[in-house]
Amino acid sequence: MKKQLLILFLTACISVTMAQAAGLPVLRVKFDGEIVRDMSYVNGKMQLTDTDGKVIEMPAKFRTRGATAQEYLMKPSLNMKLRTADYSEEQDSALLGMRSCSSWILDAMAIDRICMRNRVAFDIWNEYARLPYETDFNGRNGTEGRFIELYINDQYYGIYCLSDRINRKLLNLKKVKEQEDGTMLIRGVLYKSGTMNMLNQNEPAYSDDSVTCVVEWHDAWELKYPEEYAGRVAWQPLQDAILQGTSTEYVKKYFYLENLADYQLHVMALGIADNWGKKNRFFSIRNINKDINDSDPTESDRRRIVVTPWDLDTSLGGAYNGEYYGGNYTDWPVRDIPKNSPYPFSSLHDDAEYGSVLKERWLKTRTRAFSPKNVKAKLEAYRDLFINSGAWQRMVDYFETQKERPCYVKDLTKEIQSIMVWYEARFQEMDAFFGVTDGITAPSTPSDSPSATTFDLLGRPSSPGQFTIRVQNSKKLLIK
Repeated sequence: MKKQLLILFLTACISVTMAQAAGLPVLRVKFDGEIVRDMSYVNGKMQLTDTDGKVIEMPAKFRTRGATAQEYLMKPSLNMKLRTADYSEEQDSALLGMRSCSSWILDAMAIDRICMRNRVAFDIWNEYARLPYETDFNGRNGTEGRFIELYINDQYYGIYCLSDRINRKLLNLKKVKEQEDGTMLIRGVLYKSGTMNMLNQNEPAYSDDSVTCVVEWHDAWELKYPEEYAGRVAWQPLQDAILQGTSTEYVKKYFYLENLADYQLHVMALGIADNWGKKNRFFSIRNINKDINDSDPTESDRRRIVVTPWDLDTSLGGAYNGEYYGGNYTDWPVRDIPKNSPYPFSSLHDDAEYGSVLKERWLKTRTRAFSPKNVKAKLEAYRDLFINSGAWQRMVDYFETQKERPCYVKDLTKEIQSIMVWYEARFQEMDAFFGVTDGITAPSTPSDSPSATTFDLLGRPSSPGQFTIRVQNSKKLLIK
């Protein structure tokens, strides 16, 4: 009898352990008061339990975040700042294997019916788009995230993505430096844009009366670093870029063409409307004091602007309000995107050098990061994680009982299949735009033209006497 009870006890323990391991990490946050729109930071606590049962508990501050996201307070997105015991200082911590930092995002994904578009798009971006200089994080130029289930004040809110932030440390921007005379030398700067009217060319509303200026916004841009020194020196590089940067020569001098090409490809291939019209992106400069004309400047210190994407939840056919799903996705033709480019891409629209870089980047990434196989693998991996952990069904069951609901689908597998149909067609559209036929760069004549062109085995125009590949009516023929 005792042996049977012991077996039953051990079996129950194993079952609990397996269920915990199969689940998502669970984050519980608590703070006083109710969740309201534009909620300022409030003190509270966080408790994160990973799938191995390891628990991290820390003081933290929380506030609501986002623009459209704050219309969905039934599943609110939050900023979370880890703090010391008395809340007076920031406290770094490496959560769920990510880089150690104090400031985190709890992304509710309330307008994304599959709760993974932003993460999938950033995962793809991180595979191929790196910073043009070295960092402690392998040149990563985007966020990293892990999916969790969230409880706020003991109430269940479903699947969230816990992610790090785009900040000075990630981008390896030079810190503000105190000089011998006691003044502060501003070096690295980080700007964030997220509204429609970024090119208002009015004089900035800052003054030189004090080193610490309270102005944080200018022409729809927010100064993210250094926030405490938001004066003329910090704003001047952005003003220069906006007021002088409409010329092709300026953009080619003060931006990185490959970085711009990577960003444009991301928008084109994944159809990310909010990052072309609404312009959800960061501009950063590693050191504003290292001008390109300085003698023997290193590439990492040059005063050039790097572009970093932000808020990619309208990717893969998604809409800003989540209304498109079940095969009915946004129809934004690839060919129309370059025609309606925002700054600085608009200044390069007809530039042959940039066009060549853009095409080369597509040829390199189309078989890797942007391949339908890779995109499908990412979507299905997160789908399996959600379903096998039981988290998707728990979230659906919970919100089905609520009067107000975020956007989601009940049949996640079917939705992923529909998205892949959309993306496979999008991939073909990208190939057609760049003149690629079955992996070979096609001639510049229209794809429906009966004319033919020959290429060598590396895809280059052939010379007499070579083995060649002839492309005719979208078919390949190996000839001598």
